[in-house]
Amino acid sequence: MATGPAEKRARIDAEKPGLGPVRLDRGYFDKEFISQFRAAFTDPSLCCNTAISPKDADACQGEIAARPFHTGRLHNIFAADFLRQLKRELGDLQWHERSNDLYSFYQTDDLALNSNPHIKALRNYLSGEEFVGFMEQITGVQLTRGYLDLAAQRYKPTNHLLCHDDDVQRGKLTRKIAYIIYLAEEWTDEDGGALGLFAQDAEGHPTSVVARLVPKFNSIGFFLTGHSSYHTVEEVTAGDGRERWSVTGWFYGPADAPEDTQSSPLPPSTVPQPESLLTLDSEASEWINPDYLKPDTQAQIQDAFLEQSSMELRDFLRTDIFAAVQLELDDN
Repeated sequence: MATGPAEKRARIDAEKPGLGPVRLDRGYFDKEFISQFRAAFTDPSLCCNTAISPKDADACQGEIAARPFHTGRLHNIFAADFLRQLKRELGDLQWHERSNDLYSFYQTDDLALNSNPHIKALRNYLSGEEFVGFMEQITGVQLTRGYLDLAAQRYKPTNHLLCHDDDVQRGKLTRKIAYIIYLAEEWTDEDGGALGLFAQDAEGHPTSVVARLVPKFNSIGFFLTGHSSYHTVEEVTAGDGRERWSVTGWFYGPADAPEDTQSSPLPPSTVPQPESLLTLDSEASEWINPDYLKPDTQAQIQDAFLEQSSMELRDFLRTDIFAAVQLELDDN
């Protein structure tokens, strides 16, 4: 899953089911399907990939990847025309390049308050009682209504997202389920961009990708977030310039109590606070633009980095230092 802008969650007034242009295919509400899927998804002894299909719903199919952690996927979830209209609306939005040593892709702003009709309909449906209740039933996880993160991503050729676990807590709520709705049509394994799932060693560190989900249009992939949910988006290699489109985010729920209250506490953070940077020795102030040593400026930089995931600090060095360095480089 993509880590993009700082979460801007908003309470959402969900539309009543059926009033908007989007609704999960009715076949997935089959009671037997829900029961079978939940039983498999919550079974810790599940060791083989499992496919479960509702009765009398040929287009619907559920899958569970058993290793390295249970990852579900539902195919043909919405009307295809709705998703194509959604993609058109997304294409008209402003996209931001997200690039650092962990990832490289393009992303919209958080879609919590977007008023485009198909984007709004999807957001309201995903956060509404019908869909949230459905996700609770098939995963066995308690979720919070009307509260989710939602953004769109485009992975162009060479874009990628390296290994991470999506485990983030915000106050009394925490990410419970990560989800990906795929919007790329006619995508193959050769195009790259698969969701890679990492195994772990005895100490809980990720080792290597042991399962992969290739993007498929009009499907949703999902998994429980936590210390074992290490995953990656593999590099997009489509040679014809096609892009891997998706809508992703997280469902939230009550934060779990710590499993081991006797464990050793983590060491205190060594990240300097803005006000402490003013106490740096004089050597730093001799090199760095003094504007960047001001607490207000540093606070703005921190906020912007959380939002944009990357920063460019112009005129970072003092002008006299920069001129001297440039002169020495030119002489050499």
